[in-house]
Amino acid sequence: MSNSRAKSISSNESHDWDSIREIFATLYVTEDRPLREVRAILAEKYGFNATERMYKRRINHWQLDKNNKEEEMQFLAQKSAERAAIGKRSAFRVRNREITQAALDHYFKRKKISRVGSKRGSSAGVSTPPHILCYTPPDTPTPETSDSSSPDFAPSDTPSTGSDELVVIETSPSSTALQLARHRPPDERYWLPGSPNQLQPPAQFKSMEILLSATQDFFLSTLGATDGVDAYHVTKQAISWNMRKFYVLANSVATYMSEGSWKEAQKAYGEALEHVGPILRDRNPILFVCLLQICCKFLKDGQLPALRPLLQLIRGMAAHVHSVSHSMHILCGTLLESMDMLADMMTIGLYQAVDILKVRLGIEHPQTCAAGRGLHTILMTSHDYAGALKAFQPVADIESRLANAMRLESRFRVIGSLIAMGNLHEAGILIEEAQTMVDALEDPEQKAQLTLGALSTRGEWLRLNRDPRAIAVLSEAFEFAKEHTWLHNGSWSLNARKALRLAKSSLISDAPLVPFIYWF
Repeated sequence: MSNSRAKSISSNESHDWDSIREIFATLYVTEDRPLREVRAILAEKYGFNATERMYKRRINHWQLDKNNKEEEMQFLAQKSAERAAIGKRSAFRVRNREITQAALDHYFKRKKISRVGSKRGSSAGVSTPPHILCYTPPDTPTPETSDSSSPDFAPSDTPSTGSDELVVIETSPSSTALQLARHRPPDERYWLPGSPNQLQPPAQFKSMEILLSATQDFFLSTLGATDGVDAYHVTKQAISWNMRKFYVLANSVATYMSEGSWKEAQKAYGEALEHVGPILRDRNPILFVCLLQICCKFLKDGQLPALRPLLQLIRGMAAHVHSVSHSMHILCGTLLESMDMLADMMTIGLYQAVDILKVRLGIEHPQTCAAGRGLHTILMTSHDYAGALKAFQPVADIESRLANAMRLESRFRVIGSLIAMGNLHEAGILIEEAQTMVDALEDPEQKAQLTLGALSTRGEWLRLNRDPRAIAVLSEAFEFAKEHTWLHNGSWSLNARKALRLAKSSLISDAPLVPFIYWF
């Protein structure tokens, strides 16, 4: 958060409590810090001074009390009993704190009181208080019981698509649920229709409501870092950066599994897990975009069964490193419950991330641009190529002014969108311009990565033009990828091989050609 923002909420004289409400709720409830520590942070960092007694009155006014009240616990017990009668498990969030069934049982045992709620009949006519959320918890191992070793990957357990056809995701960014969330003002809470009136939304809206709330909580907690919001790593993308290592390794798991390379997938999965703890402790806003782009890769490669244990592990580690009320714990749980509508969920989350970062950091900040790249990725996966180009164009315009490799990466995203849309003429012009820039690169790492991107892009453009030269170009890309196995943990060589197979089959088939774009 900027210094100007910090100064604007300093309120020694008037005590403008509304200005610190969200920050206080994040520190006191979401991060479960003691009141004395929260007071010290708000006084030192934001210049907001108030007595402990004043804070306690405000906590009661805002209904942020962390103590469990008997009438609330009785309500939860009754709701849990009703759901159990129809075969549903239950978990709750009360004032943004998670209460599991085990915690509920422990409360009554410790207090030595009876559950009178279950004796009063149904609560169907009683509306759920706005600060209480009831949901079905996913089957997720706890940090104490989760197995951190790699799952057994086998063809029978994790089916691949078994063909060179791209996986078609039946979703549309113009869906009703997506439109409802996309046009919310970025400076307001992202509640879906129904919440203000305490209505019970359909199941898919409830999942989106939790996702949007967790997304906002995540950015509220990470954008207030005392040492500033990370821009250096996001721009440089060094190989040694933990976030990049995790991203590359996790993405390579999906690629290896889609090509049936089970041994390599299991090795990459085990290495990826080693970076989960460090990236959760880093409190870097780009973690949100990184996680959703990984989910997008598994979705695109048809490997959702393998994504589930990875999300379960991250969820468990978030509870272990932070708490069960941490936004990343809640986010992963929501994604686990929404695998059948994952594309829409990720699109909504990334639209919201872009909106929040624009407001908090500005449109040109590297974190905002990174969220724009993530949004472009999921829209391309959902086959909304025009929407992807429209959403990404502002980022491409900003990064075109940079004197680093990011402008080339953006250029290839634009070219990929044009190719997928069938605008091969304009794409061909940009390919020639991009090749000139690649040739001028001096950094060996950047040049290797973007050389492969240039070869792959040109080869796919030729293939879709049904030009026989595509085989020679894509053969060169395949050989280049095999020589540079460090690129994306060797997984790009598998993608390059698949692109070459597609080129060979395209020359002997009159069937419509489906774009195959893998280099972002």
